[in-house]
Amino acid sequence: MDPKEDDSDRTVVGRSMIARPVIKFGHFLSYTENGQPVRRPIPAAGCTIGRTAPAEITIASPEVSRRHCRVEISGDYVILTDLGSTNGTRVNGKEIERPTRLLSGAQFALGSYPIRYERRDSREVAEEAELSADLQRAEAYVRAILPQPIATGPVQVQWCFMPSARLGGDAFGYHFLNVEAFTGFLLDVSGHGIGAAMHAANVANALRRHALPGVDFQNPAQVAAGVNSMFPMEEHNDLMLTLWYFSYHLPSRQLRYCAAGHHASLLLTPGAPDPAPLWQRGPAIGMLPSGQWTSGACELPAGAKLFVFSDGAFEIVTGEGQQWGMEDLAKIILQPPVPGLDEPQRLYRAVRTASRPGPLEDDFSVMLITFE
Repeated sequence: MDPKEDDSDRTVVGRSMIARPVIKFGHFLSYTENGQPVRRPIPAAGCTIGRTAPAEITIASPEVSRRHCRVEISGDYVILTDLGSTNGTRVNGKEIERPTRLLSGAQFALGSYPIRYERRDSREVAEEAELSADLQRAEAYVRAILPQPIATGPVQVQWCFMPSARLGGDAFGYHFLNVEAFTGFLLDVSGHGIGAAMHAANVANALRRHALPGVDFQNPAQVAAGVNSMFPMEEHNDLMLTLWYFSYHLPSRQLRYCAAGHHASLLLTPGAPDPAPLWQRGPAIGMLPSGQWTSGACELPAGAKLFVFSDGAFEIVTGEGQQWGMEDLAKIILQPPVPGLDEPQRLYRAVRTASRPGPLEDDFSVMLITFE
């Protein structure tokens, strides 16, 4: 083209003409309620936080006043104002006396009750909500395959299952093989999320349906080997698991058990000063093509109580920053019963009370088997 030629009719596309996606932001408050995470959007007109209505965001905590504080949106920030609350409102540990601007990620406390403010991309929030819905569906499925408690008979079972915020890989089950044999298990898949939960459900279903070829389900060591053969981690998204399996022969009152990478279960017998750990060393399931598992055995007196649990029942950090171990759970087992609560529920309440604020970091699973 001749450089002198008029090019005024040509269209020039510059960066300023490229359409860019409009990112919408929302303002949210995150806190825990009954041990579970909660996220609430802040309305455009702002809202009052308090213990009861007419506060728009209600938090059922004795530290929160009926009308405790108010948050209002101001551009990219939120303005926090205490409303003359009894326990005060603190930002960075300092009680506020006038309206205070919060940046995204700021934490404030109603008394000592913590709340986090976040300015979030609405698309990101929608994706998180979809993931949360998937986790809830996975949790519902895991709960659906759990057995019903057994309230009467020679073997009675109570249990408590409380998934963590991220949903782990706990599963358990039990049933009578025949009139003389009762079996049960608890397993814990590594990791969290939908994949771990679904893998746990698949293994649990294989145990419930006796879908392990050539395995004697009254032989715990054979069961561990059979599960290991069917579920190698390289074929299941690198997921391994631990397993505690038991078989009880009613006529002889003999309990046989095997721990595949799992910690001990605790046996409390009448008159014993402390629970006794039942454990046999063995590799976790799925790590090796084959392994060596052994079965332990003991005879149970009438009234013996067996506590089988996941590590989420004792691996917690207390409000004082102390790391718990199994001996701490054993101490709770020895405490007296609480009217209106079965023993697994009592243990959960005690662990929940001792743990630092926020949801538990792992699933809480406890089975109590009583042998009459």
